[in-house]
Amino acid sequence: MLNARDAGPFATYDPRVDESPALSWQSLSAARGRAAARWPSPFRLPLVHRPTDVLHALLRGKERLLDVGAGDRTRRDRLAARHPDLVYVAVDPDPAAGADHRSVEQTEGLFDVATALEVIEHLRPEAAIGLLRAARAKLRPGGTVVVSVPCTHTPGRFQRDCTHLTPWAHDELGAALLLAGFELVSMHRTYPGTFAGRLVRRFLLGPVGHLFGIDYAHSYVAVARSPS
Repeated sequence: MLNARDAGPFATYDPRVDESPALSWQSLSAARGRAAARWPSPFRLPLVHRPTDVLHALLRGKERLLDVGAGDRTRRDRLAARHPDLVYVAVDPDPAAGADHRSVEQTEGLFDVATALEVIEHLRPEAAIGLLRAARAKLRPGGTVVVSVPCTHTPGRFQRDCTHLTPWAHDELGAALLLAGFELVSMHRTYPGTFAGRLVRRFLLGPVGHLFGIDYAHSYVAVARSPS
C-alpha cells in the first residue's frame, strides 16, 4: 500500500493516495511488453531537441492545455509567445510555483492536451499512474497527453535530483500510460545541445555508447491519446 509520505513532492495531486492499491507486477510486465513490442530499443527512438518540440508539433494554437507539474512561469510564457490563443492552465503543488491550481482535481472543464514534463519520476509508480489517470479524466475524448522522464540509459540523468523516486525506462513509461488507460501514439528521446554537439553524439559517441547500453539523450518523451 502506498503511503502519502512515499509519493514525493507531488503527493497532493491525489488526496486519496493512501487508498491506492499496490501495483500489480504482472499487469506492469504485460503493459511493458506491449510498449517494448512497438519500440524495442530506446536507442532507436527519434531524436528531438526538447520535449516541448513534440508538444509544439501537436498544437494548433487554440487548445485548452493542462500543464501538470508546471513549475515556474517559464513554460507558460514560452507557450503564450508562440501560441497566443492557447488556454493554459498550470497545476503544481509547490506554493512557490504560483500555479493556477494545486491539484488536477481542482481544475474546471475538459482539456484538449495535457502535459507532465519531468514529473512522474518524482512519484512512486502507483502514484504516477494515478496522476496520469487523473489527467486522462480531464481530457476530452481523443485528447492527447505528452509525458517526459529522464533518460535511464544516460549516466546521472536520474540520479542528479534527490527528489527523484522512480526511474522510468522507455518501455515502463509506455506501460504507465497504458495502465492509466491511454493509447500510445509515439515515443521520442531528446538532446538539447548544439547542432554540432548533436552530430558528434549521434554519429560518433552514440554508436560506441550503445554497445555498452549507455546513451547521451536527456529524456524520453511519450505521446498518448485518451480513447474516443
